[in-house]
Amino acid sequence: MPMEAADFENVLQEALTERDMQLQEKELPEINIGEALPVKEGLDFALEYVDFGVSKVVGSVKDGIIGNKTNSLKTIDSDIEWMKAPVGQWAKAATWTQQELEKIARLNINLQSKKQDDLYANALATIQYAGYVGHGGVKGQEGLLTGSAVQLITDPANKTITDMTSDEFVKLVLDAYNVAWRKSSYRIQPTHIAMDASDFMLAMQKFDPTPVIVGTDLLPIAAMDRIMAALRKASGNESFSITFVKVPSNYAVGIKAGKTRLAVYTYEADYLEMEVHMPELLAVRSRDLLTYECGYRSAFGGAMWKQPQSAVYVDYKSSPAE
Repeated sequence: MPMEAADFENVLQEALTERDMQLQEKELPEINIGEALPVKEGLDFALEYVDFGVSKVVGSVKDGIIGNKTNSLKTIDSDIEWMKAPVGQWAKAATWTQQELEKIARLNINLQSKKQDDLYANALATIQYAGYVGHGGVKGQEGLLTGSAVQLITDPANKTITDMTSDEFVKLVLDAYNVAWRKSSYRIQPTHIAMDASDFMLAMQKFDPTPVIVGTDLLPIAAMDRIMAALRKASGNESFSITFVKVPSNYAVGIKAGKTRLAVYTYEADYLEMEVHMPELLAVRSRDLLTYECGYRSAFGGAMWKQPQSAVYVDYKSSPAE
């Protein structure tokens, strides 16, 4: 390889490595999977599956009383089912020619940084896709919205969010929430509700058409405010706040034909978790005398439902595609 080419390759590697360090610290607004479920980093590239346990406590609260002559104790056990989450291995590359870099530089555009930024964003978007619904290229991988062991309810009203009244939307959400909370005998209160981002914005516009009272902003009480207030009051904790996760990219739409999915669940690693290896920069290499290539590599295990009985899905009628 000519010395000039070797020097160019080294300079390109240094520039990409410096930009990679910046990207690792940067938060992309379109990526919110970490808000939707706990994400654990450090997944080993060598793994084909991530092992996890689905547990169920076996025991009664109606025994265990001891006396002065007790010489043996009742026992409690945990029924743990060993599960495996398939791991998706991912890698993509970007290429540059020396002529491209020289020409685009005249426009004050850093081509290698632009392609690197796009590639890194695509890597994160792929992890997000796998986290929400499981990657279609990884057999058996599940996501936040596609857990096979999570109870599914179908809205009997068969209405879109647009067609629902404020009361109907509030009932849809609170009924689903009650099902999820009741599963723990009201001991573990669900913390998160994930719903399609577009439908979330439609729901934000639903107000009581005949309000008796108004909010502090002098607007009619919104459906979302009623949901928040009801769950806060039910919790008995004035600081309790339910988190609505806005599911992007239509991932909540069409899991079942003609339906959009809403999920009620607890954001806690003991209940739900995703393991990933965050995008890792691959070394620059020369493809030929004037073309250079680099890439990113990552791995992801989808959503591991450790306590699927703690959650519930609701499928309601999808809005017409625009």
